[in-house]
Amino acid sequence: MEQHIRRLRLNHVANVRDLGGYEADGGMIRWNMLYRAGDLSGADEGDWERLKAVGVRTILDLRSASELRVKPDRPPQGISWYHLPLQTEEIDLEHPADLAGLAFLKSLRESYVIMAGENTGLLAAALARLTAALDDGAVLFHCTAGKDRTGVLAAAVLWLCGAAREDIVADYEVSHTYNQGGLGALADKMAGCDQLLPLLRSEPENMERLLDFFRESGLDGRLAESGFSAEEQRRLREKMIQRG
Repeated sequence: MEQHIRRLRLNHVANVRDLGGYEADGGMIRWNMLYRAGDLSGADEGDWERLKAVGVRTILDLRSASELRVKPDRPPQGISWYHLPLQTEEIDLEHPADLAGLAFLKSLRESYVIMAGENTGLLAAALARLTAALDDGAVLFHCTAGKDRTGVLAAAVLWLCGAAREDIVADYEVSHTYNQGGLGALADKMAGCDQLLPLLRSEPENMERLLDFFRESGLDGRLAESGFSAEEQRRLREKMIQRG
């Protein structure tokens, strides 16, 4: 029987997980097709070799331009890289105190809805690139912690493929478990910014709120209007779902 690994343990990259294995619309999400992860800027040669060995040929970087300037990805030859931010705001995690007022006024769960609602065009662009890139091999997408922006894109893919709501929420929640090292470093930077500390957790209510929005707003229709057509959505399902 073929063995599949959900979490890849890399030397310098946290929260690397295969999205395969979940029941989907008439089948199962394929293994070794789509990976989610945290910050890749510290990946060493061994990490990149491991990613290439599992078939990763494309990286989608969901971070802001300011984050890229501080910690750029350095993929080796043979792996394509695309910058596809999911937010219009610049995020400066080197100076988290500057975000305190914004975070105090806008909860994390509402920021997920904004990514999928007000920034639907950005989400549609990421999904379109992801779908096209699957022709070349496995795709890995990431942000800084592999939890929020990565979580929104993962949820959208799983939702469009017909995965169960509880599986989408569970996939989101586990980020906190696999992120202890990286989140510890962020927590140190947030000393004195106690109102930002909830941003480091993966509370199920955050994802529940996003999935409610997907249902109530009609995610597939919103995406089609924003550039990720019904035909592209069909191709995504065709590539991602193993049937029979």
